[in-house]
Amino acid sequence: MDKAVKILLIDDHPLYREALRPVIQQLASQVCIFEAACIEDAFRLIEEQLEFDLVLLDLALPDGGGLKSLLPISQLLPDTPIVVISASENHNLVVHLLNAGARGYIPKSADSKVIKNALLLVLNGETYVPSIALDSLLHPAEAAIDANAVLTRRQEEVLQYLAMGFSNKQIARALNIAETTVRAHVSDIMHHLHAHNRTDAVVRAQQLGLLEPVS
Repeated sequence: MDKAVKILLIDDHPLYREALRPVIQQLASQVCIFEAACIEDAFRLIEEQLEFDLVLLDLALPDGGGLKSLLPISQLLPDTPIVVISASENHNLVVHLLNAGARGYIPKSADSKVIKNALLLVLNGETYVPSIALDSLLHPAEAAIDANAVLTRRQEEVLQYLAMGFSNKQIARALNIAETTVRAHVSDIMHHLHAHNRTDAVVRAQQLGLLEPVS
């Protein structure tokens, strides 16, 4: 690739950003790397630069991550491919993010050659699917999570209390709503996340970045 490319790297780990720089520099003869340690900084850079050729998005960030970061960045940069990078190698998570619009998913365990080839593939208009997700894509019914499942604000609040171990009665009291309403929200949350139980819903939500840090 001969043209200069602008790449936005969003990751809160300085050492990992440092390790990625020489790999990214190999993608073209001219590469401009813009770095952000959080979503707020990323939004500021997007507002300043207006366009990028590629976005590398860490899944877990101090002020967001996962689907909650992927969707707004996709809206701000609708024509820019986004590649998610993460320490997680959960194949369901990979499939979910790809279905939600990510153009690639790179585990942080990948070596520099794999990362370079994956990014070149995406820059050339393709989608990079890591080997850990290939089986899930071949058997989507076994791994599918509703890619359009955007929880309502109230469901997000209920989910937060679930993560803190609250019972339905305690959640109802905290939110000043009926316990039957809480049960309905919990049911909807589990349906959206294809979770088997409350604990599974919390785990899946954490993997997708749908939960705020619990203090």
